[in-house]
Amino acid sequence: MVADLSKFKSHPDKKLTTHVDGVVEGTCDRTDLDIAELAAIFHDVGKLNSNFQDKLDPDSTSSGYAHHSYLSALAFLCYFLRNKEGVLDWIGRNGVGSVLTLIAHHHGDLPNFPHILSASEVEDMTAFLRGGHSLPGSELVECWHDHESFSLQEQFEEAKKLCGEDVLKPLIGPIEDPLRFFLETQWGFASLIAADKTDAAGLSRRKGAVEDFCEAYPDRLNDHLESLPQDSELNRLRTEMRKEACRTLRNRLDDGRRVFSLAAPTGAGKTFMMLALAREIIEREGPHRLIYALPFLSITEQVEEETEKVFGDLAEHIRRVDSKGKNKRFEKLQERLEEGDPDAFEEMRAEKFATETFDHPFIITTFVRLFETLVSNRNAELLKLPNFQRSIFLIDEIQALPPRLYGFFVALLDAFCEMHDAYAVISTATMPNFGLPDESRHDVQEFFPEYEALSSHDLLSARYFDHELFDRYRVEGKDEPLSLDELAGTVAEEPESVLVILSTIDDTKDLYKKLDGQVDARVELLNTHFTPEDRRRKIETCDRITDPGEDAEDDRVVLISTQLIEAGVDISFPVLYRDVCPVPSVVQSAGRCNRNGEADGKGRVVLFELRRDQQSRANLIYRGRDKSFLDYARREVQGRTFDEPELLDVQRGFFDDHIHDKTLFGVHFGPQYDGEEGENRLDFLARMREGHFESIGEFQLIPPTVFGEEFQFYVPGEGDWSFEELKGIREELVDIPFEDHERSQAKYLEMQQHLREMADRMIQVRISEHDDDTAVHSMAADECMGIRKLRGRYYNDSQGLQLAQTAIL
Repeated sequence: MVADLSKFKSHPDKKLTTHVDGVVEGTCDRTDLDIAELAAIFHDVGKLNSNFQDKLDPDSTSSGYAHHSYLSALAFLCYFLRNKEGVLDWIGRNGVGSVLTLIAHHHGDLPNFPHILSASEVEDMTAFLRGGHSLPGSELVECWHDHESFSLQEQFEEAKKLCGEDVLKPLIGPIEDPLRFFLETQWGFASLIAADKTDAAGLSRRKGAVEDFCEAYPDRLNDHLESLPQDSELNRLRTEMRKEACRTLRNRLDDGRRVFSLAAPTGAGKTFMMLALAREIIEREGPHRLIYALPFLSITEQVEEETEKVFGDLAEHIRRVDSKGKNKRFEKLQERLEEGDPDAFEEMRAEKFATETFDHPFIITTFVRLFETLVSNRNAELLKLPNFQRSIFLIDEIQALPPRLYGFFVALLDAFCEMHDAYAVISTATMPNFGLPDESRHDVQEFFPEYEALSSHDLLSARYFDHELFDRYRVEGKDEPLSLDELAGTVAEEPESVLVILSTIDDTKDLYKKLDGQVDARVELLNTHFTPEDRRRKIETCDRITDPGEDAEDDRVVLISTQLIEAGVDISFPVLYRDVCPVPSVVQSAGRCNRNGEADGKGRVVLFELRRDQQSRANLIYRGRDKSFLDYARREVQGRTFDEPELLDVQRGFFDDHIHDKTLFGVHFGPQYDGEEGENRLDFLARMREGHFESIGEFQLIPPTVFGEEFQFYVPGEGDWSFEELKGIREELVDIPFEDHERSQAKYLEMQQHLREMADRMIQVRISEHDDDTAVHSMAADECMGIRKLRGRYYNDSQGLQLAQTAIL
């Protein structure tokens, strides 16, 4: 018999329908993900508690126990005790732990197993139930699922015994398939909370947008590709490579593969290649969301600009999601809100939620957003995971990941794609070894049993690396180290434009001071102590000077930069000097030399080692375990000469012999991790075997505070009142009454949009050591939300941020 639930104020069976339907949609109707549907049925049972119902009344003063998540978890345990054999047949012992975790923590984060239930919380719940409160949980579940009826009132003492870790651990049993267990539990949790939050907020997923975009995508891309000039041998070769990659992909799709590698030399036009490969998948497999992931903010901005040119009016479906990404639609909604449009706020709220959850047809984002989500345990972060389903991941410059992790993440992504009808194209200008190591502290082959190395799924022949058009430079490895004075003298004697890439910001500034005004050339400085706006201007200036087809005031330029120019910057110099660095960075740096074959003969890449005060400057950046990457480059490159095609063997040696065979697979080091075996590290495979979601969720791609305390400065332009406007918005937000949620949220959204508009004049800098806080404090004219408005004398567009009495990297 189904109980009369009409007396409850928020009709829970109706609400539950939305959640279950949302979860089923989010799980692709896969039977091996029944944990999500089962959790959806149970997760709100605890709301049948009269105390919870009383709290829905704004005038209620009820203070009784109303933690519905734990009551719902207890209801599931009672159900399990009455239906044990059927449940174990349905979801298995590990699945019992997953469902219990999803229910108990769906308003929080995934915990470490078996620490699922708090002992103090269980005691509070026990005291409540002993008071004789009635919860008709079995009657509600009967609406969805036939079962042997259970009673919280009669069974709670028995069920309580299962709450202790010493009982839960043997009940759940050892994790039999750690990879599947991790992916399914994480996915079930993400599906449940996404359905819960969209329903609670009165929002909905944007159905139909992906289909509409994908319907127009192939024709729009084809029109653009056909318009590309074929006026040079290099452009014709790029077209040939793109067509070959697409043909190969079609054959690989016939084989049922989902993850592919695209290894092509720098300057081969990989962006258009990846967009064309996505077109092939869409035409063959139907509509899929596109998620284009890149390592650096500067490249996400460039890809956004390029795709907007390609897709024209379809660009409304493209969203760049990173800390500086602007939302043009949001700006229009803000104007409507200020004009008093009553619908603008709800549209703003929906747009914000869609962007935060990647609910757009084409997302451009950073590695941080993608890879941290794939291993996250956090509620807010995992809201975007359901929208990874039926996606095409276009991942560029994969070698920018820490060397111990790129193989792990590719294998993890392969398993994810297989489970959730997704595809991935992994692109790189280097030649990483994506195979699993034969020897490791774990049996990696057993952990990823379905994984096949991507080497058998390369979309392009390696012959292109030997093509004469990609024989553009010669690498000269210096035998002896150089001092800063020796480097300055050598660069000054070069008759052509020169790009110099150094390891530290300090070194770039000091070399600039030695060369500026001392050589017959324009000298430009580039590092992260300049605003993004000024960085773009400097690159554009250098591009005009080095482009033989452009008229420029100067005939020659010397650009002094840190490694920020290594990836995603389409600029070319005939001569490049690079401080010693790991092999992948050598290749990326060299990609800025004679990039389009415009030099008379081959470009020159000079690899040297800068020493100051008897210390290698590169050692300041590549230290600890990473020093071995630097030592490999010293051993293989210094004192030798390579043409560009010959560098391929050096790359393969680095990835095959050094990274693949001599590093710890799937291990990340950082001060934020609890010490393990005397080291601060996160071993992904070990933590997955234990079901330690919280430990894995601590992963941060960019370790915090490694290079010192971070400060954020705003550099105002002439007549610029943006900082004062930010303070005004912030003060208005603070003054809004707490209970006025709509106005408060609207003002908060306005503030976030304003911060993004300020991003082009923002500098984030890590200071490794300084005398005291007053050294930085005195540089600020004002402060708001941790952002310091920089005094004018501490910044200029030639030397950037000026820091006194500090030591910087």
